[in-house]
Amino acid sequence: MSLRERIFEVAEDLSKSKPFDQITFQEIARKAGVHWTTVRRQFGSKEAMRTWLKEKQEKADPSLADTRRRILEAGERMFARLGYVQASLDKVASEAGLTKGAVYWHFSSKQDLFLAILERHLQQQLRLLPTQIDHIWNANDPVAALTDWLQAQFSCLEKEDRSSMLFLEFVTSSREPDIHAKLQSVHGKILDGVADFMGEMQKKGLVRDSLDAQSISIMIDALMKGVVVEWLIDPKRCNVRTVFHTIARVLWEGLSPRQ
Repeated sequence: MSLRERIFEVAEDLSKSKPFDQITFQEIARKAGVHWTTVRRQFGSKEAMRTWLKEKQEKADPSLADTRRRILEAGERMFARLGYVQASLDKVASEAGLTKGAVYWHFSSKQDLFLAILERHLQQQLRLLPTQIDHIWNANDPVAALTDWLQAQFSCLEKEDRSSMLFLEFVTSSREPDIHAKLQSVHGKILDGVADFMGEMQKKGLVRDSLDAQSISIMIDALMKGVVVEWLIDPKRCNVRTVFHTIARVLWEGLSPRQ
């Protein structure tokens, strides 16, 4: 058996008894009798290793993926309803209709679950952004399309479960070092993704090339967050459709090189 085969065999064996996101390079290395850097070289990165482990677990037991999804969705509802401090894994288990053991198998702490929810939300946004922005720039009425898109990002605020209140939980809880680091990392991917797309639009002559793409990304994100805060303070005063139409016009007229 080659060194690579031994490392992957150990990793797969560990995946049968531990959640994929709790398995480390060091643990695999210890059981395989190698240095942890050797394990890292074989997988390429921690993210690549955990993706591989997750696929192995879900293939061996398809119910794991569904259970994890149920926990994440129940966690979103509990954090939104109770806030970060009052929520607990026990309450999440009850909300999801699962045993405590099932929840603790997937997430070792409330913080682990919170970080997973954060990443899930932001990764969903990142996957959809290129198609959404491309649609706006190619629409017959781009201002209306941009207004609709901004409204859609905001629409979850009007749901009864107030799940969008998680936004405030993400920000206020980012004072905890681990949460702050995760928020910074994942949110940075969103900002970079928008900036990269804006850079492509500049190359196509659709966005003024005199503007800094990264700053455009931060500006749009800041405007969205600002509207959320204003709505939470005084929803009657904050007519979101009018606000978003105004933002859309300012953005389009300010970014577009078209006269």
